[in-house]
Amino acid sequence: MVRGTGRLEAITRQNELLAEQNDLLREEIELLRRPSINDSRPCFVDNIDRDEMRNGFLVTSQRKKLWNVQIGLINEFARICNKYNLRWFALYGTLLGAVRHKGFIPWDDDVDVAMLRPDYEKFRQIAATEVHSPYFLDVWYNYRFESEGASPVDAEGAFQFVTAEQEKVRGMKWLTQWPSIRLRDNRTTMIDYPDRHFINQGIWLDVFPLDPLPPFATKEQTNFFETAGILLLATASPALIRNAIQNNQKFIISHEELKKFLSRPFRERGGIYDSFMNKNFFMSEHIGEIRDHCLTKGHKSYHSKDFTNVTYLPFERIELPAPADYDSVLTSCYGSNWRTPIYTHSHANIYSTDIPWTEYFKR
Repeated sequence: MVRGTGRLEAITRQNELLAEQNDLLREEIELLRRPSINDSRPCFVDNIDRDEMRNGFLVTSQRKKLWNVQIGLINEFARICNKYNLRWFALYGTLLGAVRHKGFIPWDDDVDVAMLRPDYEKFRQIAATEVHSPYFLDVWYNYRFESEGASPVDAEGAFQFVTAEQEKVRGMKWLTQWPSIRLRDNRTTMIDYPDRHFINQGIWLDVFPLDPLPPFATKEQTNFFETAGILLLATASPALIRNAIQNNQKFIISHEELKKFLSRPFRERGGIYDSFMNKNFFMSEHIGEIRDHCLTKGHKSYHSKDFTNVTYLPFERIELPAPADYDSVLTSCYGSNWRTPIYTHSHANIYSTDIPWTEYFKR
């Protein structure tokens, strides 16, 4: 009797599990019948719904969908640039992918383009009215990463000297995006700062400004470069400049002017820096990102003549504008062995082409 009861209970439980499984299958079929949020997007990547091997690397369908969103961003960016006759170029990994792979580097997951400073500033100003939902214009100084309660000026308006260690203790994080613009898709998620929910974290396209780099022909040009470097450091890493002032280190800018600059909010400092770069732009023999000379050890620079003419390269199902002498540019950027694929880590492990970043953080 006991044995029969146990068998009946097992059969009943099995039937319950089968019923649950059938319910799940019905739900899955219903979801498959519903149109995906991506169905309205044009397709710019071959075999987007299939995984494939590229250069010995597994490119999943999900990564292809990420690429597809990013090409959508390229097309939106190109639309604005074409409308206002602004020049731009694929650069960094995007240029390398276009030349070497005729598309994305298989393990890459972002898009990099560059513009000479005057075109960059025109784009930033124009895009404020040209960029509409679902896209979003994200300028590097949009966010104040330092503690909102911290100030380099005390209650009486006197300048406070704060060491890097003191900033660390006070929880002041002077982190910043690189001086750049990001065009984002608000329908998507690509987490770069998981602990900063107030930052727009939709899938992005990076736009970098190209500025004059040394060696320079005149003392005035050298002074411009030194001033730019100090302004950028005072924006991105103010403790460094404060400590230098405290140690009586001399700069091309007076200590009083630097103190006034440092007392401004982060967004104002960033805006002043960009305005200074645009107002004082000139064509020099070499161009690149000044941040490489101030904030990193990269020191990448390119011959400005290499950006005089444009060539168009296939990139997945579209074409990208590239410096005509892209060999010289890629050699300056990656060295003479740039043709040999070298695996690098992706920028973000958490991304979705279906879930908006605001929805992700709500969950």
